Amino acid sequence: MCHAVNTMKSKLIKWFLRLAILIWPLYWLGQIFIGDLGASPALTLSRELGFIVLTLLTANIVLGILLDLLKPAPSWIRFWVSERRWWGIVSFLVLVIHVAFYFVNEGFEAQAWIQIFTKTYLIFASISFFLLFLLAITSNNFSTRRLGPKRWKMLHRLIYLVQFLIMGHVLLIEKANLRLYIPWLLLLGAAQIIRWSVHFWRSYKTTRA
Repeated sequence: MCHAVNTMKSKLIKWFLRLAILIWPLYWLGQIFIGDLGASPALTLSRELGFIVLTLLTANIVLGILLDLLKPAPSWIRFWVSERRWWGIVSFLVLVIHVAFYFVNEGFEAQAWIQIFTKTYLIFASISFFLLFLLAITSNNFSTRRLGPKRWKMLHRLIYLVQFLIMGHVLLIEKANLRLYIPWLLLLGAAQIIRWSVHFWRSYKTTRA
């Protein structure tokens, strides 16, 4: 009985958090009908949705680093393991809408497609989109079984490359508003340095043993 109650509580918390995450992009999409998005609504929505993608990916990566560092993982972190796929899929879906508003802002002209292959920040974005598409369609148990745990894990480590490319994409666009994005760079940089340091220390202790 107690186990059943705890399972129900976990499911309720999980769905509450999933809905909370969805409210963020839905809020901005709702502004199309009820809000003032300024002189260029498509550009505003594209930027806001892009920031949501960056935030979700950063949270996902930091969680992955914590899981890697804290072994065995405490219960409060294990609860989030199953949610990482959800965050990743939501990130990709929001990214699709972000890209759609880019084309809306460009008026669906041919130049919008040409820029994807000629402007550095859009080249970064295009590669990120393709890689996130691969990660999204393999974020399921079927793909894990088909690829095998080792190859699946190697594939999904591409998320670190995606994060680097997206940060490059953002920083090339938002040169005048770096204060908003520098915290993400510092957070990821600090987390990765700690991760590599712990890995080095563990390897050193294993070699000395």
